Amino acid sequence: MRFQSAMLVAVAAWLPVAVAAAGPGEPYLPADDAEVLEQLPLARGAHNDLRALQQQLAQNPRNLQQAIAYARASIELGRQEQDPRDFGYAEAALAPWWNRPDAPSSVVLLRATLEQWRHDFAAASHDLDALLAADAEESTQAHLTRASVRMVQGDPVGALRDCVALIGRADVLIAATCIAQANSLRGRAAVSLASLRSVLAQSDGAAPGLRLWALTSAAEIAARLGRDDEAAELYRTALAAMDAAATRDPYLLASASDFLLEQGNAKAVVARLAPLERIDNLLLRLALAEQQLAAAGDAAASRQLAAHLEMLEERFAETRQRQDSSVHLREEALFELQLRHAPARALELAVRNWRTQREPADARVLLAAAIAAHRPQAAAPVLEWMAGTQIEDTALTRLAQVLRTEQGV
Repeated sequence: MRFQSAMLVAVAAWLPVAVAAAGPGEPYLPADDAEVLEQLPLARGAHNDLRALQQQLAQNPRNLQQAIAYARASIELGRQEQDPRDFGYAEAALAPWWNRPDAPSSVVLLRATLEQWRHDFAAASHDLDALLAADAEESTQAHLTRASVRMVQGDPVGALRDCVALIGRADVLIAATCIAQANSLRGRAAVSLASLRSVLAQSDGAAPGLRLWALTSAAEIAARLGRDDEAAELYRTALAAMDAAATRDPYLLASASDFLLEQGNAKAVVARLAPLERIDNLLLRLALAEQQLAAAGDAAASRQLAAHLEMLEERFAETRQRQDSSVHLREEALFELQLRHAPARALELAVRNWRTQREPADARVLLAAAIAAHRPQAAAPVLEWMAGTQIEDTALTRLAQVLRTEQGV
């Protein structure tokens, strides 16, 4: 899960485990008149605003307030565009204070956010711990960010402590979503979903980014519980809210696409993601959808798939050259497993990824790779984590049963 809007920069993407077959290449007819068939690029306003902030900062690069404003804007644009350069620009703006032991708390919080983005969770936790120990002005945001880090690392109990600390200090929907996310990973998914939906029903006036985060979280919990109709309704609501706000949430788009792929609705995925192939995580989902359509005899999808596979190869190579491949280990594992049909390589990547990132999606790709590579023992850490957290996830339960069958348990 990822916290949406400018509140947090997220690190995770929810990955599909299985891709069902679609029907033959008949024309796609949307079931709902409100369904978006194509999404135009973001308006240039965000880029223009960022350029203006950059020009102001260039005139006085040691102006803390201008550096903070530019860094925040770069992070938000990076979140929407998923462009690592934007996060690099944010770090460069903070360079005069970055390594100072007495760095302002506002810089420390942004530093932790950027450390989180590049999966340096130890450094992020250290900075967040320091902010909370000092009871800094940014303590509320620090609790929220640390909750995110702990959930990404597979520690919902630790995350819950930070979420509970938000009660009375943050918006009710922020605290409710954080608590629901944490509790849903520790055997309390159904009650968490009911509670979150209740708060959502009373939060129509919430900020668009916050509402998108809450709706996406609810949709993911419903999907893990196997409540497909409810998950579909929540995803539709979230996507409609995103469109109405004239914004783009790559995490929501990836999460909804994963759900649609599991439902066999590859055409809806292609319709949504075709204009967004520049975003790596969405290009991966687009290729998975094209694979689904190509298997059903769609020649056009087959041609597009070949081109997109080449693009993905190049982009994973680029991340390795930038030495930030740890950010994309889960995506590359899925690429190797489902698109390259290389389970041994996929398992190697998934095991490396699990050392630092332990969300349900990470568990799924590792279990699936272990099954495909006929190495069920490699999935033992995931099975132990499932037992320890008592997570409720129908896909994980099915995969775990297949593993146990292979082991003769």
